[in-house]
Amino acid sequence: MAECRRALWLLGVAPPLDHRGVLLAWRRRVAQTHPDRHLGDAAREEAAAKLTRALNEAREVLDQWIDEDRDWPPLGTGPQQVRLDESEPEAWPEREQEKVAPVDPITGLRAGDRIRVWPYDGELLTVVETEMDVRDHSSWVRVAERDQAIKSDRIRLAAYSCPTCGACAGPLVEDAEVRPCPECLVDLRRLEKSPAEAARIRRAIEARATAGEAEADAIGDGRFVDRARERRRWARRLITAQPDDLHAALLGAFGSAWERWGETRADERRR
Repeated sequence: MAECRRALWLLGVAPPLDHRGVLLAWRRRVAQTHPDRHLGDAAREEAAAKLTRALNEAREVLDQWIDEDRDWPPLGTGPQQVRLDESEPEAWPEREQEKVAPVDPITGLRAGDRIRVWPYDGELLTVVETEMDVRDHSSWVRVAERDQAIKSDRIRLAAYSCPTCGACAGPLVEDAEVRPCPECLVDLRRLEKSPAEAARIRRAIEARATAGEAEADAIGDGRFVDRARERRRWARRLITAQPDDLHAALLGAFGSAWERWGETRADERRR
């Protein structure tokens, strides 16, 4: 009974439950506490990994409870009264998200991004805004360094590294941005619409990580090399994951990248 009450509290649910209810609760909590949401902070990343393991154990406990058709704990001593051991971290408190510049759905760009114009070896330009030409549905990008807008098919994201797949682009700069690549933003939309896309997206992430490692090595950025290599290994570890676990892991990684990107922009505005 104690283990069941603790598992219910960890997943934030109340009985009665079926297997699907447990799965949905587990997905929601893992997406909130995934270690990838705390990349760069070793202490929080380790704590998040420990909490994720606890969530996985909670899911197993509840699934077994349902399989054995056991009676649920009385609500009077329910999960809200259970406390974690001192060795286990509390869930991170929810924070009100600040508004950030919108992302253009066609280019995957937003204000502040740095780009290069074809043939992609010139100066870095800074995106001010993107706009759509309603006459032919073409997308255009306005930059701070030029008066005229540039058609989006002539630009490429630059000086960045993707925390989800390890894709990256030069030139080598001290303040290169860590942000989701346009391909990952597209894959996130596909994954949200169709969980069956998870296996294909995992393969795509591994391919982009492999290419990202080669690109990072070519421009001589050791930070990018390490990130791309780690993401390639992560993607390969997911080869044996069950479909539901794979879907949750990918959503967690995408969500982490998106949140980190938004937090970075919010911090820049405060400065």
